Amino acid sequence: MSFLTRSGKTKPAIVSLHDVMPDTLDDVRWWLTHWLADVPPADLTLLVVPGLDWQPAQLEQLRAWQQQGYELAGHGWQHRVRRISTLYHRLHSTFVSRQAAEHLSLSEAELIELIERNYQWFTDNDFQSPELYVPPAWALGQLGTTARRHLPFRYLESTAGFHDLHAGRFHALPLAGFEADARWRVPSLRLWNGLNRRVATAQRALRLSIHPHDHRYYLADDLQRWLQSGIQPINYRQVLHRTKAPQAA
Repeated sequence: MSFLTRSGKTKPAIVSLHDVMPDTLDDVRWWLTHWLADVPPADLTLLVVPGLDWQPAQLEQLRAWQQQGYELAGHGWQHRVRRISTLYHRLHSTFVSRQAAEHLSLSEAELIELIERNYQWFTDNDFQSPELYVPPAWALGQLGTTARRHLPFRYLESTAGFHDLHAGRFHALPLAGFEADARWRVPSLRLWNGLNRRVATAQRALRLSIHPHDHRYYLADDLQRWLQSGIQPINYRQVLHRTKAPQAA
């Protein structure tokens, strides 16, 4: 699949493949050999959920992908909420994240422990240490600015963009997603994606988030058109290191 339009115009996109888990590895492999086969490994980030029943052969597959150049990033612990204890979390779960936003309703201390455990899992299983952490559903929860500075990861991604924790800077970047597993999600996602694509520029690259089952969901044709309409994959560091960004609050 080509990422260049006939006119040669492209739009830079930070491409990530979410929810890399033991039971999604076959779908992840499909993406890497089909619709994302043209993406250079260095420009594609695989978001790994560590706290599941990973078998030795599955860990070997992850190591092989990392050795091929794909970047592995931390993505929660089990990608499933322990509890829902606030109205905001209940609304978020109903309309946005279902049971995925495991950061919400956890205390700051619980979040720090979860993120540190995520980071340590990569070390314990002989992976290169990751630099990026992405909370499930991009929901940071009660993770204050001071706590973020002491996390083992350098970068933290949220709905609005990337936090460079070493530099104390925030980079706002538009986001597009296609996880329409129900028809009622289609109109809102199409509107969201269209608006975010319009504000993407060479300095504000679009973040293109893909989930393992998106090729089976209601926006699969939309996603395929996006991938064929001038998306130019780019590593997120290329964007963060070349843009001037405001100091984080």
